[in-house]
Amino acid sequence: MSETSVKTGTYSLQYGILLGIITLFFNLMLFIIDQHYQGGSLVNFVNSLIMLTVIVFGQLAFKKNNNNLISYSECIKIGLGISLISTIIGLFYYYILINYLDPETTEKALLFAQDQLIEANPKITQNELDNIAEISRNFSGFGFVSTMILIFSLFFGLVFSIITGLFIKKSKSN
Repeated sequence: MSETSVKTGTYSLQYGILLGIITLFFNLMLFIIDQHYQGGSLVNFVNSLIMLTVIVFGQLAFKKNNNNLISYSECIKIGLGISLISTIIGLFYYYILINYLDPETTEKALLFAQDQLIEANPKITQNELDNIAEISRNFSGFGFVSTMILIFSLFFGLVFSIITGLFIKKSKSN
């Protein structure tokens, strides 16, 4: 029986592209219904659930094609790789969104956040709102936002990989 080397990078790429495409379609759906700038708990939950599911599928596919073996470090490598590839795809979409599809996305998000702030704190002054808006605009450029998206995506990819790796890992001694 010839032994073929199964590489984590292959699964990271395949499932990273899959996650990127699924997330792209989810974000396009939000854009079509004009909810792409609002975020919220439900959107974050759905995105997290999609990410977790694809990471698990990627880890299980690797395990299946590796004689039913996968180490804890391979679980983490696959999860982080999937997160990285999908985030790169997502950042391309985000760039197209804010520059071509809806250049007003950032302003819409700021106005939505301002409305939420007023609703939560009706006594806030206009001066305070203006100061918050100015600070928010300083941190809403593509470079800063894309860096934060990358950091958070890799963080959650790592956390999900650590947790799933505890259950999925299987070595020869088990």
